[in-house]
Amino acid sequence: MQTVVNGELLEGAWIEEEFSQIKSWHEQQSQVSCCERDEEFREQARQNVIGRLLLQQAAEKLDWEPTQEAVTEAIAKLHQEYGGEEAFRASVGMGEGQEALLRAQMVGNLKLDQLLNQSYQDIEDPAEETLRSFHQDHARAYTREGRVRALHIFKSMRQAEDREGLFKDCCRVRDRLVQGEDFIEVAQSFSDKPSEEIDLGFFKRGDLMDEFEYVAFSMQKGEISPVFSSYHGFHIAKVEEIEAPVVRPFEEVREEVSKDWWQEARDESLKKVIQELKAQAVIEEIEEAEDTEAVASAGSSGEDPPEPTAHGH
Repeated sequence: MQTVVNGELLEGAWIEEEFSQIKSWHEQQSQVSCCERDEEFREQARQNVIGRLLLQQAAEKLDWEPTQEAVTEAIAKLHQEYGGEEAFRASVGMGEGQEALLRAQMVGNLKLDQLLNQSYQDIEDPAEETLRSFHQDHARAYTREGRVRALHIFKSMRQAEDREGLFKDCCRVRDRLVQGEDFIEVAQSFSDKPSEEIDLGFFKRGDLMDEFEYVAFSMQKGEISPVFSSYHGFHIAKVEEIEAPVVRPFEEVREEVSKDWWQEARDESLKKVIQELKAQAVIEEIEEAEDTEAVASAGSSGEDPPEPTAHGH
């Protein structure tokens, strides 16, 4: 089955691309494995693509056209984002003779921007209390991650001919530390890292290599780790300080909260517009063998279906 939206065939490739992005995001968030939610994600992708296509169709019907200067400026900005016109053409595979196509697509993009801006006009500036409530309701987004400050001794295995001997040397050094010798003084005489890299300062998860973080974030304040290894060599760590996760105060993140509030408000406004467009649209499910006939019938009304080249704004 394929979908026709107001006479325009919904390309399967659009849905597949959207499906891949949705599934990839959920996999990165560790919310899904393998194919257990593929059907759900594919329907979500289909609805997303239908919504974008309806927005494009509505934008094309706007009684508004961008000036040629605005189109030229938008194309120049696009070139700049890619590092120049030649880099842009090489990246998207566009030949020199396709300037007219690019301008037509940019006109469609600018009309879509105009449509979206019109949908946002009724959003009123949030009151201070509204932003503070938003901050509280979305506290997790403004939480500073837990951090650890650790000291580090490192011995490289690159020059070591006797790995087992090097490990035993590290174990003897750890014994001295456990017995109370000063960590920094021992590290300065034994570690292969320079003195300024003994105290690693505060770091959060994701800042350092996994092997080191797994150990550091499992320790208590003042604890000295066992000797452990990584691809690079042997390590000994001591946790000096631990900072628990904390919600950053509103005053510190007010600008960020305001930006997030506006984004959510725009998203909700856009959802309403799409819902209204879907309620008015003719959305049909057809067999693949009927594709050509269905689209031809849609075009027989005298009005050509929108060009799909503008898809993907």
